[in-house]
Amino acid sequence: MKKIVILLLLSLSLISCSKKHEIVKEINSFSDINELFQLKNYKTQIKMYVNDSTDHVTAQWDNFTLTGNLDTKMNAKTGIWSLKNKINTKEIQIDYIAFDKNDVFKNQIIFKEHNKIDSSVSKFFIIKNKTENELAMKFFSPSMRDEISKRAKIIYTIHQNREEIKTDSIVYDNLKGGKYSAVIKYNFKKGDDVSGYFSEIVMAKSPMDKDSLTMGNNSMYFIEKF
Repeated sequence: MKKIVILLLLSLSLISCSKKHEIVKEINSFSDINELFQLKNYKTQIKMYVNDSTDHVTAQWDNFTLTGNLDTKMNAKTGIWSLKNKINTKEIQIDYIAFDKNDVFKNQIIFKEHNKIDSSVSKFFIIKNKTENELAMKFFSPSMRDEISKRAKIIYTIHQNREEIKTDSIVYDNLKGGKYSAVIKYNFKKGDDVSGYFSEIVMAKSPMDKDSLTMGNNSMYFIEKF
């Protein structure tokens, strides 16, 4: 039986230059991304009060600038954080969901250049259309080399006045391109919301061992209010 190796690799170069030296940061995994998004690595930090539970943070490390909101009660990142390098047009955005102080989920991870999203390495979703009769969404997940199979699933629940009205799912088998369209038909009213979860499992040939397989798992939560 072929052994399964779980890998999730992203590649992006961020270069930071100073008068005395040049720092080249090659991002090959989420551990590298985590390093650049760790506030403890930034000596210069400015915090601005937003409300009783939120501060807006701007942090500087060489030519890197990290900005986003911090939940002061849980001391955890929340919402979209942005990492920019002032010597080029590249940007990484991570959308954080803080369930608890020690349980923070990276919901969307977006790589940009010239303010344009590179959908081949990003995981994110957009609202294509929202009316009283339908909600149209599109989910994007990173592509992998030598894909063998993939399956994606969207599970959603419609609420009215906090009461669960309908739960359903949409399944996609071996859809190429990592782009998934979903249209939810319903007679929506003001105050309704649709919340759910997207998950994609991809099996591919391992680039390191011909007798092994690589498995990628991309997932996202979403909620849209009417």
